[in-house]
Amino acid sequence: MKILLIRPPFAVKKFYFPRFINESLGIESLAAFIEPFHEVKILDTVAEGWNKYWENDEYPTTVFQGLSLKKILKKIKNSQPDIIGISWLFSTQNESINLIIKLIRQLDTQVTIVVGGPHPSTDPGAILKENSEINLVVYGEGEITLKELMDNKCQNLEKIDGLAFRKNGSIIVNKPRNFIENLDTLPLPKRNYSSRNNYSKQNLYRAFYLRLKKMFNNEKIVLFLAEKMSSLPFLPFFYYYLHNRHGREKLPAAEVITSRGCPYHCTFCAIHNIWGHRWRMRSAESVLLEIDYLVKKCGAKHINFVDDNFNASKERVLKICQGIVKNNYNITFSSSSGSYVPTLDEEILEWLKKSGMSYIRMSIESGNSDILHNVIKKNIDLSKVKDIVAVCKKIGIFTEGAFIFGIPGETVKTMEESLSFAKEVNFDRVIRFIFQPFPHTELYDLCVKNNYLMPDYDPTLTYATGNKCYVKTEQLSPEEVQKIVGRSL
Repeated sequence: MKILLIRPPFAVKKFYFPRFINESLGIESLAAFIEPFHEVKILDTVAEGWNKYWENDEYPTTVFQGLSLKKILKKIKNSQPDIIGISWLFSTQNESINLIIKLIRQLDTQVTIVVGGPHPSTDPGAILKENSEINLVVYGEGEITLKELMDNKCQNLEKIDGLAFRKNGSIIVNKPRNFIENLDTLPLPKRNYSSRNNYSKQNLYRAFYLRLKKMFNNEKIVLFLAEKMSSLPFLPFFYYYLHNRHGREKLPAAEVITSRGCPYHCTFCAIHNIWGHRWRMRSAESVLLEIDYLVKKCGAKHINFVDDNFNASKERVLKICQGIVKNNYNITFSSSSGSYVPTLDEEILEWLKKSGMSYIRMSIESGNSDILHNVIKKNIDLSKVKDIVAVCKKIGIFTEGAFIFGIPGETVKTMEESLSFAKEVNFDRVIRFIFQPFPHTELYDLCVKNNYLMPDYDPTLTYATGNKCYVKTEQLSPEEVQKIVGRSL
């Protein structure tokens, strides 16, 4: 069978624009797994339209990044697939998904549309109920499920775990698929060499956009000039050269997923809807093989580990760091989701520094131990954090401390304790997030049960970095949360 895997344009509200968009490793992993058995094509509309931004009359408050609908339609038509698979990351991407599905149905009313990813995995039955044009939902870990679907030519659906579908007017959600125990058995993601570095070019676009924004009041002129200027041949490489002389992280960058899941049980986090509460890792050897490919074949000078939890295993991280040093890759690297505090000590921090980590983010969440352990349910020893930061300062690692404010159960006093803790620990930078109630999480359910959600709560606006407070409790108002978040240390 022939499948076209689509990463749709990225939808972002105008007040968040511009935003950096990560590589679509999910569909690249699916493609690599299926390719030996079926014909697979990838349409990564963001990578191909990395500096293209456009609007749509249906969604006047949204900016879309990626190829235009006209160009997407042409590429779908040329592919002539039997199945179209769409990556659906978050509820914030609902508008983009709606546009793509509408576009597909204008072209072909019969082609099978299957969606997968974090958002549909939280409630696959609801996705089918709310979207009549979607035929199938692959939920959870998708590689084996999608392959079996294609092996069976979209027949015998009842026998395929991890699949939701319609039958005789009813919605059927099959049992979840067991996780892949040995992640080393998965092939490396199917990357498009010609467009992979386009994600790094977003840095160049953003630099032009912000500079032009100061020069012109007309947004259309700014967007037009930023696109044209960032498209000049060879300019990205000149920009990389200047950036690499002064920046903490080198360019071009590449992204790697080295594990799945997280050992934490944070009550605000939605990843457990997909991965449960287990953490599975690739071996250090497998990770180093991918880094070797990215450095030598793709010219990557920075690796961003985008795991939900990269360093849960101290032994594995040490092997990865030692391998990077031994092979003399001369790269920088980071872990965008934050570091797992319990495994950090002076030994591992020194190896992280030697191998290229110049800054580290610690997701502390709260400086009040009761909120941290009994409400958020995160296993961090706060007394250890100050020592870790002190070691980082000694060896030259820039430190960020990330905190969440406005979690149900908090008071003004507990939030002030978080600010005091951050100041006492002496992070180089403190990141403050406002609690966002993600559907199908423990704290979201608590908010619904106790009627804590504000009337303007909208799950399609719940960015992790959202700047609005949607929760009002007996102890805390949105105004108090906003005031604390805006207070200087």
